[in-house]
Amino acid sequence: MRFVDQSELDRRAQRRERQRQRDILWNVLTSLVVIATVGLIGYIFVLYSNPQASLNPFPPPTMPVLVALPTSTATPPRLPPTWTPTVRPTLTSRPTGTPSPVAETPLPAVETPTATATVGQFPTFEVDEDAEYPYALQGEPALMANTVFHPGDSCDWQGIAGTVVDLQGKPVVGVLVRLTGFYDGRTIEMNTLTGGASAWYGESGYEFILGFKPIESTATLAVQLVDQAMMPISNRVIVDTTPDCDKNLILVNFKQVR
Repeated sequence: MRFVDQSELDRRAQRRERQRQRDILWNVLTSLVVIATVGLIGYIFVLYSNPQASLNPFPPPTMPVLVALPTSTATPPRLPPTWTPTVRPTLTSRPTGTPSPVAETPLPAVETPTATATVGQFPTFEVDEDAEYPYALQGEPALMANTVFHPGDSCDWQGIAGTVVDLQGKPVVGVLVRLTGFYDGRTIEMNTLTGGASAWYGESGYEFILGFKPIESTATLAVQLVDQAMMPISNRVIVDTTPDCDKNLILVNFKQVR
């Protein structure tokens, strides 16, 4: 025969009640966590969809408008309904009277060229020795065979070459050299720069090719240094040529004097 202890039954009932209350508390806490998680996910989705939403405590900065598009349709200009051309004034004819004579004004005297002409010959040059220029002739023009500087060439050649140096004797590159006159029945007007023939005559070397047959000419060719405005910076150097193969190259060197 079994006996039931009433006090033991009461203690069991109290334990079950306390267990039930703890289960209710944990259930409530779990529900709150689930609700908070769902709310957080929804909040993140709203911010991702619209970063400029008012719920975002750190909204991104507003980008400036780079191009303002017109909101209205432009109205094309319209011409007036009628156009009246403007009549230009009629030109009047000049008077037909006899013009009065105009007093003639004497022209200024024209400077005569320094080249003088001889009957039956080409003009020859005269040198103005009184003019002062920054460059002058260095030594006398030297006549020699072109094979000294062009070993591979033959006698069928004639030309003028040389160099230009400064006060210290250093090469001056880029000076304009002008050759004028008459040669073999034709007018000569040639320009070159110092340094253009450096392969044969040095760093400031220049060269003019007159022809491919040595001929004789006397005081019909002149070499001169000029600036960019074609104004002389040296005196003219008169050059003679000969038909001798050993003298078909004329060297004309210049040096700065001031």
